[in-house]
Amino acid sequence: MVRDRGVVQLIDFRYYLVSIVSIFLALAVGIVLGAGPLQGDIGTRLTEQITALRAEKTQLRDNLDSVNRDAAARDSFSSAVAPAVMKDRLTGKTVALVVAPGVDADLVKNATTALIQAGAKVGSTVTLTDAWADPSKSTFRKTVASPYAALTTASVGAGSPDQLAATVLAQAILAGTANSTVRLTPEATAALNGLKAGNLISTTPDQIVPSSSVVFLSGSVKGSNQQDSDARLAEYVQLVRSLDAGGSGVVVAAKSNTTDATKSADLVAAVRKNVDAPKAISTVDDTDLPMGQGTLILALAQQYAGGAGQYGLAGDAKAILPDLTVKQ
Repeated sequence: MVRDRGVVQLIDFRYYLVSIVSIFLALAVGIVLGAGPLQGDIGTRLTEQITALRAEKTQLRDNLDSVNRDAAARDSFSSAVAPAVMKDRLTGKTVALVVAPGVDADLVKNATTALIQAGAKVGSTVTLTDAWADPSKSTFRKTVASPYAALTTASVGAGSPDQLAATVLAQAILAGTANSTVRLTPEATAALNGLKAGNLISTTPDQIVPSSSVVFLSGSVKGSNQQDSDARLAEYVQLVRSLDAGGSGVVVAAKSNTTDATKSADLVAAVRKNVDAPKAISTVDDTDLPMGQGTLILALAQQYAGGAGQYGLAGDAKAILPDLTVKQ
């Protein structure tokens, strides 16, 4: 047994010795080759690769600068011509702004400015709270809206609970298809106050004017999981369709997607994917850009004329802007 153990130890020693010799031999060969016949070849290849990478970086930088210049020129041109394109397109129209949770304040400001430049009056700005589309609060929404259903001629038994809330809001802020110059009725005021007391909406100004159309400003719609997100989007689509039914039309507008310009914002994409909504509702996916603000006005004017379209820069848009050769 002792003899066997000694043999094993001797074998282990020889194995490690051979391994160490092999390692040093490989290092020596590498040093010799690197310093000798391969030195020039390796150095040349490394130099060529570095030079190519530098050239590629320079080209990418030049491309980016070119794209930025083109975008700046596009925005400058759009800003210059937009007032002429928008002028008087919505004269005499009263428009409601409905703002989903999380919408950038600048988007609201720019949309409001564009509407005023086009001759429209903003009758109200209705800001939705997160509770409006929370799937877990569907029964609560029905409870809040039910007392006002009769006041706004909405049927308590018709449709889903969320269709009821959407119809109540639509009939409270819209005055049908006519250009509105009247104040809110006591019934509509009661309905709005009820929705506000239920923390479903907030409104400005306090004394709003009934409108004949809606610009619905949307942002990112994110739930706790995909099912939750889809449910929230479905609630918003339902609201948009109810608003469309209550007046002369709706345009759903959003900022362009900064991470992937080929994709539109969540609600814009949901409306465009819906089977029936695109037939009546228009969308604009680049309203943060001067070009998109002009498109918003043209799309709303098209809504008053009975048309609809899906506009912007995203891959699911059908055109950049409405056809200006068609009289509206």
